[in-house]
Amino acid sequence: MTAFRMMTPAFLDAPGPALARMRAEAPVVRVRLPVVGDTWMTTTDAAARAMLKDETRFVRDPYPVTGRPLSSRFWWMPRAVKPLFGGLLSSDGEKHRRLRRVVDAAFARTTVEGLRPDLARMADALMDRFPRTRAVDVSAGLCHPLPFKAICLLLGLPEEDEAWLHARVSPLSAMENLPKAAYAMYRLGGVMAYFQTRIEMARRGGHPGLIGALAAEDTARDLSDLDLQTLFMTLFLAGHETTVHLLNHAIIAIAGDDALRVRLLDPGADVKPLVDEMLRWHSLIMVSALHVVAEDTEFEGVALKRGDQIMAGLLAANRDPARHDAPDTLLPDRRPNAHLGFGFGPHVCLGMQLGRAEAEIVLTRLFRRHPRLVLDGPPPGWRRRVGLRVRRNVVVRLEG
Repeated sequence: MTAFRMMTPAFLDAPGPALARMRAEAPVVRVRLPVVGDTWMTTTDAAARAMLKDETRFVRDPYPVTGRPLSSRFWWMPRAVKPLFGGLLSSDGEKHRRLRRVVDAAFARTTVEGLRPDLARMADALMDRFPRTRAVDVSAGLCHPLPFKAICLLLGLPEEDEAWLHARVSPLSAMENLPKAAYAMYRLGGVMAYFQTRIEMARRGGHPGLIGALAAEDTARDLSDLDLQTLFMTLFLAGHETTVHLLNHAIIAIAGDDALRVRLLDPGADVKPLVDEMLRWHSLIMVSALHVVAEDTEFEGVALKRGDQIMAGLLAANRDPARHDAPDTLLPDRRPNAHLGFGFGPHVCLGMQLGRAEAEIVLTRLFRRHPRLVLDGPPPGWRRRVGLRVRRNVVVRLEG
């Protein structure tokens, strides 16, 4: 069976034809990704959902199956950040449910709707600082800093710490090869130590935001400082970068489509369906986290062996004609829109409501302030980020 390649410019530009060939071959096919190597991937919406909710046959933590921890695949990572591999995103079963219960309970205390005025204020302040030049890097000036500020606000981190934190995490956006990835992980070591100080403050009481809410949960009392440190780091890192790229892609699409622009300029328009359609159509995260097959099994008619690697094809699911009419067309009024842009199953994205709110606020406020905004040249090229379909910085002309 030939392994399909998904990181080529041709695929990233127009994935529809290649995805159709994958689906025609089987609901589960072999794909080849840098660093990951050859792995199985689902090609349909039904197969992706079945895989992601099956915690018996498909697990994120390889240790019970292979005898090797997930961190062993990343031998080059600094010791200080390796605990991240034992956290919320890479755990299974009862361990994952225990961590998720803590976070879900804390999120219930912190409403995203209550953050909307602050998000609008931050977006306006960032746009006030746009340079008075012909071309503006809207990614650097708005799309990157707004989601970063939003997750700091949600967690309750002080505004005066943001510059230091941003300098530490910004190399993550440039992880296009192993040396850059190693450097980015090295820079995170200081952030792990920073969160330890926030935990100590939260244990004493009075810490604002989600960190304080998490520490106050009865279910969190059994968690060690390392458990909380890893949990906060996961929320911090996973809580903003996806939104950065969603904003980049949406701005490119709207700047090139007058009908979408008119929709955003209508004060009475409901932009929620448009944001969800952007998530489906662009599918920034093309695949789920890597899972391991826990036992010899047949899945969707394909024989899988214990220890095989498998991922859910989120992009493939979001372009599946069995789930979505005209899947390769962006339809801003698409309803229903049961996309997998935020994943599915036990590991569904915790921050999906925050991401939606940020996109709605940024896109409406940007285009209503600059209704003639256009790209300054052709769309930017693709970043080489494994499993991601994300572009380089977007440069625009604010007045056309």
